Amino acid sequence: MIDQLAALVPPSLSAFGCRIATAPSGSGTRPLSILTSKAAFDEVVDGFGRASGDGFETADRRALVSLWTQYYLPALIIPYFTALSRLGRALPIGFDRVGFELDESGIVSRFIVAEEDDRRASPEPGLDPLIEGHLRPFFDLCQTHYGLSRHVLWCNAGVTADFALRALSGDALPASSRAEACLGRCGGDAFGRCPLAQAFRGGEERRRRVCCMRYRIPGVPSCGALCPVDHLTKASC
Repeated sequence: MIDQLAALVPPSLSAFGCRIATAPSGSGTRPLSILTSKAAFDEVVDGFGRASGDGFETADRRALVSLWTQYYLPALIIPYFTALSRLGRALPIGFDRVGFELDESGIVSRFIVAEEDDRRASPEPGLDPLIEGHLRPFFDLCQTHYGLSRHVLWCNAGVTADFALRALSGDALPASSRAEACLGRCGGDAFGRCPLAQAFRGGEERRRRVCCMRYRIPGVPSCGALCPVDHLTKASC
């Protein structure tokens, strides 16, 4: 299944759409479960800070972790949504079953998963493997280790999911009906309560519900019109 994904990822998602693989590329593969250790998580975040340049290492720790997840989440969510919408299958991405590799910038270059037999997979498995199996335990760690609000993290994930689904829906093939419903495209209370569906404020203007705090890191570009906090009041965010 995973080998089929590369040809199915829309060009606009290609930067992150092929970052799940079944074989490690070298000796740098580690299990995600090591992040349960704060020392191991600190090592990853510190590496990201050092590679990113002046101002990052001394930046607000919560803002730095939030920014790191904005690279982590597309590498996970975009392939997952592609497999769900194009193949009707969920990738095996349970947090305690996945390995990861980092590039020279300190961000996830690949997630390593075990290939599963497609014949045993249920059609349209939905989003539980992503939300309950991976995101929720990962976000719990981010909150426990760094005090980063889960609202910020779910918003980061929801923005990524929305972007992915828009790109997938723009192709000739339809996006997954379950993913569409989860993000409020098709209505329905059960899916509307999904945490990924809560990324944006109501109304015509598309703005995040919760600020990702990237403005607290020197030199990082603003998220522009998506930011929910007025620049004059961000100091109190």
